[in-house]
Amino acid sequence: MTMQQKASMGMTQQLGMTPQLAQSIRLLQLSSMELSAELEQALDDNLLLEREDEDDAPIEARDDLEEGSLIEPYGGARGGGEDYDEDRHAVAEQSDVHMRILEQAQLSLHDSADRLIACEICAATDDSGYLGDSVEVIAERCAATEAVELSRVERVLSLMQRMEPVGYASRSLAECLRVQLEDRLTSGQGDAQLVQLALALVEDHLDDMAAKRWTALAHHFGVPVETLLQAVGIVRALNPKPAAEAPPSRYVSPDVRVDKDGQGWVVRLNERAIPRLRVNAEYARAVESDRDARALKDQLQEARWLLRSVQVRQDTLLAATQAIFRRQSAFLSRGEVGLVPLTLKEIAEEIGVHESTLSRITTSKYVQTPRGMHSLKHFFPSQLQSAEGVSASGASVKAVIRRLIDAEPAEQPLRDVDIAAILARKGVSIARRTVAKYREAMNIGSSAERLAARRMLGRGGRPATANAASLNAA
Repeated sequence: MTMQQKASMGMTQQLGMTPQLAQSIRLLQLSSMELSAELEQALDDNLLLEREDEDDAPIEARDDLEEGSLIEPYGGARGGGEDYDEDRHAVAEQSDVHMRILEQAQLSLHDSADRLIACEICAATDDSGYLGDSVEVIAERCAATEAVELSRVERVLSLMQRMEPVGYASRSLAECLRVQLEDRLTSGQGDAQLVQLALALVEDHLDDMAAKRWTALAHHFGVPVETLLQAVGIVRALNPKPAAEAPPSRYVSPDVRVDKDGQGWVVRLNERAIPRLRVNAEYARAVESDRDARALKDQLQEARWLLRSVQVRQDTLLAATQAIFRRQSAFLSRGEVGLVPLTLKEIAEEIGVHESTLSRITTSKYVQTPRGMHSLKHFFPSQLQSAEGVSASGASVKAVIRRLIDAEPAEQPLRDVDIAAILARKGVSIARRTVAKYREAMNIGSSAERLAARRMLGRGGRPATANAASLNAA
């Protein structure tokens, strides 16, 4: 990003919330498909806009972006290039809710004791999203590493229940529904009076609702039956099993691409993901010279603001992706095991934008890498930290666990406690039950299940032994 672009973005942050600024902020968070649809609509609505031909110059030629000049060790190029695959790819959203919650907790909690509590809460939560142990039991488990008070466990639990999906780690159906309704009240979703009535229903009248005692309930609360049924509808729309979500795959196009060239890795924007528009120069000259063409002058201004907002979006996306892969370069050569802990704040400070701006520009954006297509959010993994300060991302820990299991002795598979001990020797403190969660998230069976499978398959050509050195080198 040039100094001119940074100065422009800095000035933008100081402006009031004008319609143009609101538009620029909104475009930052749109996916390429959403932005493409919006630009196509603008092309239909605005007489001053036209589609840019493939052989024409970019919307605004800029010396600093010509030829995708190499930025050591990465490059930035405006065009997608001939090697872009225009086919859209099916991308499945992260379906392991436990991992999603743990990553949110690791980003939100900065104290080691709070993070330990969060790990134990995740480990004690079943696949429907309900906490299977009491806060007393969780505190006892934490005591093996660090003594914590019950009030602290309750505080961390309350915070985690309000992460996405809301209601995770609830201790009962009533609490699960109550947390979701309280979240609606806090965020201003729906009619507040109806939500309050729904809240009263789930707190004390779940049995009456199950028995459909609508008339008696309406009389109890002093409201018409119709009003009561509206509140019941709100309750029925809630999610009684917050961890049982399984988002379907959806088709996306890469917004950015990272490729290897002779001098390093090059980051390029996929301009084919969105239509390339420009202002019709002849119409613009005619409108500017006509004093009576007020309506068309408004359209001319709107067209220029739209194109400028798209330019800011693209420049910010390019700068953010370059900064991300300066930090996550090991991923490109080593895969998941090479990911390091990274926060939005670190990248925002590096490219000179507000953290909320970076959050928007990395939302619903995908990058095509030599190791597959990933959401940009994928490169901000959670952090697991030991008392000595050695840290590793959750994704890299999963990769190490897989490598340890791949290298384990066929007749003596590693138990979860063995894996936790090996990770501890590497400086990463992780609970045995968290190892189990990671393993299950990768569809890897327990040590007993793996042993039984190998014996059934005659060991499948796996080596009978593996020395300690090979395990520790994983």
